Amino acid sequence: MLQVTNTTPFEAGIDLFPDARGVDTLYVMLKATFEIAPSGQGLRVAEKQVPILTADVHWGKPGASSVRYAGERHLCKPSTDVVLVGQAHAPRGKPVTELGVQLSVANLSKSIHVTGDRVWRSGILSPGISAPEPFLSMPLTYERSFGGTHVPERGETSFEPRNPVGRGFRGRRGAQELSGLPLPNLEDPRHPVAKAGDRAVPACFGPVAPSWVPRKRYAGTYDQGWRKHRAPSLPEDFDARFFHVAPADLIAPSYLKGGEPVRLVNLLPEGECRFQLPLCVPAIQAHIADSVETPRANLETVLIEPEERRVCMLWRAAAPCDKQVLRVRHVAVSLETLQLKS
Repeated sequence: MLQVTNTTPFEAGIDLFPDARGVDTLYVMLKATFEIAPSGQGLRVAEKQVPILTADVHWGKPGASSVRYAGERHLCKPSTDVVLVGQAHAPRGKPVTELGVQLSVANLSKSIHVTGDRVWRSGILSPGISAPEPFLSMPLTYERSFGGTHVPERGETSFEPRNPVGRGFRGRRGAQELSGLPLPNLEDPRHPVAKAGDRAVPACFGPVAPSWVPRKRYAGTYDQGWRKHRAPSLPEDFDARFFHVAPADLIAPSYLKGGEPVRLVNLLPEGECRFQLPLCVPAIQAHIADSVETPRANLETVLIEPEERRVCMLWRAAAPCDKQVLRVRHVAVSLETLQLKS
């Protein structure tokens, strides 16, 4: 009987399924939850650990809302994702009509320009944009970013493939139909919506859904040739980048190691927050048949939740065990290193 020993304070899990080549593989995960301590005191191990998620968790109805938390049971990611789920906060608790927010982790940095509610309004010659409404906080979700779906009374439905649940997408609307259409609250400062017809870049820190571009492009081809020659394995043109859920500018070029500096700007009521990611090195031992494998665990995901004052980090290790699945006897998960800097 397969046994799992976890001597860490974190959540551990295992999966046994084929890799992209169809080779049966043992995957070992370790998910660590840390609490963001009061300003200047860094992170500490959270008393309550967040479990490993089996599937995506949406903000609303799946398929009609964005992903809040991405599922974590899958094949290996090529490098580290950084995602953030939270809200923008006006400095000093005073309402504003616009502000900038920023997330920086190591050499990764992403800024979003946040604007109060606005709509297109009819003009004599062309639509204009209403003045933004004041706000104290703003949800950082794709529903507030550029995108959307247009379902006309007649004709085909059109949508923004990078974010079909957003706002501001014009589709085939005429000038009269644009009147009252909400504009995005979240924008890339380099690509704002300035006039009707602008195709802005969806701006968010959260997970990208698997059916959205660019993830959809990496899923591969599931045609008659795949059904005949490859199924149920992944298609030959499958790209592991499909498993990246972070926006493109928050995907690290390689795996983060831990210890990297983090900076949050206007993502907490107190304004700016700085800390360092924990330096954590998991140790994995997998007893497969008569051998002991020690696969390296890579840091695949850093999830920052300022509203919950927590940071989750997930590592994954892979050990091929083709034709030996039933002989995986014992998996031990421990820590080589755990350093928290204040």
